[in-house]
Amino acid sequence: MLTGRQRELTALDELISSPAHGNRMLVRGGRGFGKSALLRAFAEGAAARGARVLRAAGDSGDREFDLIRRMFASWDGSFVLTEAEYLVRAEERLCSPGEGPAVLVIDDLHLADNASLRLLGRLLPRPPGSRPAVVAALVPHAGAAPGREVIGELLPRFDHQLTLAPFGVDEVRAMAARELGTDPEPGFVHACWEATAGIPSVVQGVLDSVRASGTAPDGLTAARIPEHVPRELGRAVLADIAEHGDEVRSTAVAVAVLSGQPSFPLLSHATALGEDTVADAVHILDRLGILVNIPRGPRFPAPALATAVADEVPPGTRRELHTRAARYLLESGAPWDSVTPHLLRGCQGEQWVAEALLRAAEEVREHDSDSSIACLRRALREPLRDDVRASALISLGEAELERCARTAVRSLRCSLRLRLPPATHAQAARSLATTLFALNRYPEGIDVLRDAIDHLRPLDPDHALRAEVDLVYAQITHGSFDAPVVDRVRELSASPAPGKASEHALEALLALREVMTGGTARLAVTHAQRALAHGVTPKGDASFVYTGAVLALAVAGRPDVALSRVEASMERQRGRGSGLARGYVHTLRAGVHHRLGNVDDCLRDARAALEALGSVGAQTHANHSVAMWADALVRQGHADEADQLLARKGLNGTLAPHWANDFTTLVRGRVRRAQGRLRQALADFLDSGERSCARGMGNPAVLPWRSEAALTHALLDEHEPARRLADEELRLARAWGVPETIGSALRAAGVVAGGDEGTRLLGEAVALLETTNCRHAYAQALLDRGMLLVRAGAPDAARTHLQQALKVAQRCGAVAVVRHAEEELLDSGYRPASQGARGAQGAAALTRSERRVALLAAQGRTNRAIADELFVELRTVEMHLSRTYRKLGITGRAGLADALGT
Repeated sequence: MLTGRQRELTALDELISSPAHGNRMLVRGGRGFGKSALLRAFAEGAAARGARVLRAAGDSGDREFDLIRRMFASWDGSFVLTEAEYLVRAEERLCSPGEGPAVLVIDDLHLADNASLRLLGRLLPRPPGSRPAVVAALVPHAGAAPGREVIGELLPRFDHQLTLAPFGVDEVRAMAARELGTDPEPGFVHACWEATAGIPSVVQGVLDSVRASGTAPDGLTAARIPEHVPRELGRAVLADIAEHGDEVRSTAVAVAVLSGQPSFPLLSHATALGEDTVADAVHILDRLGILVNIPRGPRFPAPALATAVADEVPPGTRRELHTRAARYLLESGAPWDSVTPHLLRGCQGEQWVAEALLRAAEEVREHDSDSSIACLRRALREPLRDDVRASALISLGEAELERCARTAVRSLRCSLRLRLPPATHAQAARSLATTLFALNRYPEGIDVLRDAIDHLRPLDPDHALRAEVDLVYAQITHGSFDAPVVDRVRELSASPAPGKASEHALEALLALREVMTGGTARLAVTHAQRALAHGVTPKGDASFVYTGAVLALAVAGRPDVALSRVEASMERQRGRGSGLARGYVHTLRAGVHHRLGNVDDCLRDARAALEALGSVGAQTHANHSVAMWADALVRQGHADEADQLLARKGLNGTLAPHWANDFTTLVRGRVRRAQGRLRQALADFLDSGERSCARGMGNPAVLPWRSEAALTHALLDEHEPARRLADEELRLARAWGVPETIGSALRAAGVVAGGDEGTRLLGEAVALLETTNCRHAYAQALLDRGMLLVRAGAPDAARTHLQQALKVAQRCGAVAVVRHAEEELLDSGYRPASQGARGAQGAAALTRSERRVALLAAQGRTNRAIADELFVELRTVEMHLSRTYRKLGITGRAGLADALGT
């Protein structure tokens, strides 16, 4: 198969072999496209076949007849003739049939002098057979030099035109394989093609450099293509334009250094040249094929050429060009995205540069954290006041949380070494401590807060108290709720906060105190609502302590309010914030959905939280999300998958003392019980209880470990401990007074009691839970009472409960309850009517999760794409679609859109 250049050479060779079809060929090719090499190869081949070849190239400095004079020099030596004499000589020598075919090969025709062009114009009209073959090449769109209008009349007289196109991806791939002796990876080929724009000489230069370096043509090398652009390319470009003056060189250099497509005004300010001078320079560079001048601004034909030229510019000159460009763009009100690249590469030591860098970091942070980090790091190399430097370090640390928590720690530590105003010192200390806690470096974080409290107490009691709130919360969550901590919480609640800095955080801690110490749900809600007046991530006061307020609302009978507060903060945070902050909010929302029994929503948020937290290395804080994910899988009937998840995340052994692992241990017990590993499950439930009670979390609303342990004892036929634990939980739940908690405790007590007593207790549980938003707990209580009624010989009442359990469980995604209820209905002898035991039919019968999946499927999404988007398992999508088809009375996706009315 012929390559592009081989085909072009074949086309030229046909000029001699088929003169009757016209033997005048014009070759158009940009700089570096290989037109000179093509003409040279053609001339050598023609001479080898006996043709008389005359070669010359135009030059912008030529005087009259210089091109023709060079062309004839090989025959007659140097001489000077008039136009008429040249024409006679040409007719004698070029059109003589006895001397073999004559071929004129002319490169850079656009630079030829007018006299030579006129002579060519008189030769070209001759009839075939009495004229020489002519092959001429020029740079397209370059036009003629001033005063050389003759070329415009000459070009239409060529019989054929051949345009040299840049290499395509396939040609670059073939060339790379040939030059490097191995098949290149697609990523390398594409990167090479993009950097070189397929210009043959530039492609060749890059491939030569890659081969010389010994690196493989793979994805790693693809990312480093600019390093393989030969500096010789830049030197050649600068040499070509040297004779055109300093203004032309300065303009070309500025275009290369400033990159992109700088406008004429920007180039004018950067080079200190007038706009007209820049415009003239760009015109010359465009004519020479060095630049491409388009409406948006001039650019090099290939990024690699710009890189090569910029590499030849001294560093000081590059910095000066960027500084002038940044100054101009700032003064003209350009977007920060345009200003930032120049600020980062500009000169140091100028105050306006530091101020602009800090402003740019703030402006671009929400949509380009990498640029924000780069601006802050660059600003910190400037001379800054201590307070400004500290503020920059804090901003840098918070921005670095988007990428790596460990890197953020270094920046935040540095800020605390400076003399800071109390508010700034408090913010830095709390940010550093929060980051250390996320990395499971609790002792370090606690030391940071203690040092901050000692430093701030004589200077600003309000900010000292704000740091102490975080310290107390950390001690509660990391260790045991011992006497000093209890005493300090009581002291803090005895008097109001001394100022605004600590007000909301203290309310969050007091809400948590009510939950932990078995206070009142009403007071817990009051404190929590005050704490969350500005959301769960208030600006300038983000802290894990607000978890306590969300938890208080969720366990005090107001999970709906908790969900609205979390979602409001998530909406404000959308597209902003660190991976740690995003993970924190997703974890909170997953927790509220878990309380409400929204299985699919809980699973989706838990997975989103894990992704965000994992992106910054906050693994310990991810344990709670892993546990919620595993619990959701159990509720979906996938206990084995949940067990595998816990094993992958390293949560099958002894767990760290963080309070998130109290819940993890409880969930692990549920997983093992669902697998039939009852002794191990019981050990987990009791361990969860021991951990939470040592922390002061005796409230069953937080962790219902007693109920779980009681149910497991009952499965083991250990009725005495089962009754004892169930009774204790019911007593504590009644003391707390929240229907959700009492209903769940009644459900466990009823299952353990069995018989008439159990039926009565489960009836109370159903009645209470029906009034709440906790759908999974309600469905489970319905199922358990239905099962007892079946065994008590009351099938009609049992079916009512089982059908209701089925309906509620379908709506909240509790597949395990759905399957169990279906089995119980069938075992009880119930045979569904034509519509089935799944209740109403049609689109109105779809659960929220089923409808969400169905809508995406109707849009043409694959099952895998739907699972990825909704953060659920593939089998969950398949199950939802199967139920949807049955409810809609269709057999597959083809009827979804019509059935849904979309």
